[in-house]
Amino acid sequence: MSADKSVRAAAALAVMLLFAGAGTLALAGVAKTPKAPKGARPAQTRAVAVPADTSLVLVRIGGQAITAEDVRRRLEEIPESARGNFSTPEGRQQLLDRMVEERVWLVTAQESGVADRPQVLQQLAQQRRDLLIRTYLNEVMSANPAPPDSEARAYYESHLGEYRTPAGVTLRHVQTRTEAQARQVLKLAQGGQDWAKLVQKYSADTLTRAQGGSLGTVTRDGLFPALGRQPALAESAFAVGAGKLGGPFQSDRGWHVLKVEELRPEGARPFESVKPMILRQLGNQRGQELYRQLLDQARRKLDVTPDSAAVRKFVSQKRDVRELFKAAQELGPPTERIAAYRALLEEYPDSDVSPQAQFMLGFIQSEELKDYDGAEKAFRELLKRYPGSELVGSAQWMVDHMRSEEAPPFDLSEADSSKGAQRPQGAAKGSAGKP
Repeated sequence: MSADKSVRAAAALAVMLLFAGAGTLALAGVAKTPKAPKGARPAQTRAVAVPADTSLVLVRIGGQAITAEDVRRRLEEIPESARGNFSTPEGRQQLLDRMVEERVWLVTAQESGVADRPQVLQQLAQQRRDLLIRTYLNEVMSANPAPPDSEARAYYESHLGEYRTPAGVTLRHVQTRTEAQARQVLKLAQGGQDWAKLVQKYSADTLTRAQGGSLGTVTRDGLFPALGRQPALAESAFAVGAGKLGGPFQSDRGWHVLKVEELRPEGARPFESVKPMILRQLGNQRGQELYRQLLDQARRKLDVTPDSAAVRKFVSQKRDVRELFKAAQELGPPTERIAAYRALLEEYPDSDVSPQAQFMLGFIQSEELKDYDGAEKAFRELLKRYPGSELVGSAQWMVDHMRSEEAPPFDLSEADSSKGAQRPQGAAKGSAGKP
């Protein structure tokens, strides 16, 4: 088998194991298994039905065995809707083969010490914790009764404003470039001319021309899909009245002749249309209230007693200075790094990395922002506050040479708190990356 095929096979097995762990092995690729062609060699294990003798050993794997009872239990784990896939000899064979593969890899992993790895033990503990909590909460929360329709009706009536629907007008238009053209169109429409033909012949609105000038239904806010926001035109349409013609009305698009088809007054959504949403909302509220009650009861029963002083001290503790320095280094824009280094110096003015932070203030201003006056101020502050620092020589070098185009090479390495304090040797001025 090629390396590529081996990788694909391993990946397929991993996916299968994931589904099997969730009790859905049958859905992990077991649809209808095609029949083997004539003359094909049988699979590695013989197809078997689940016999009456469930202690019957079907396959031995070293000192372990897969019995008919193991197969029966696995079948019960599979959803009933997919269990029929294993009613045939081919399906039962496939299930048995997969169980063999699982056991082979499980034993191999255990013998390799995977089960004793700290990360694996931690994940298993987390999964066990989450499963226990989830199972218990699902059981106790299932006792929470669903809200009745009468409660939903009462909520609906007391919050009717939430279900208001604004007044709307459904209309069509003919858009012209001049008022005279609009008046001509209105006269023709009032005279009984076919509206669709008038739209095709006279309307300058190419977006609605093919739909008989339809502008759909709009509210008083006047947001027309084809025209944008036109509140004055919307108000004019409301004033025209249902089943009537009106115009000409001007907008920033031109002149309009309107045909109002329907006026819908302000109202409220019917209770039946919003009842499912209200019931879900009330159910969620009930669930949250029950959860808080159960949690409070459990806390009292277990005598949960926080040490307020210890908690306050823990949550308000300052970040470690080296964490702050690393976080400042990893920021993007130079202005953000400068702000982070300044915050570090304000919080830790005398730490072992404070001279490096002070140096970085000057270096960023000099090499990235080209603010030499600001950089000199930062370097001189380092010389003043940290005269014993190994960066004193580097700071003085920057003061003397940063404005010069012809300067000896300089390396930033000694300003990096994660490295040793050796004398810098490398990159030329102006070539430094993000400090």
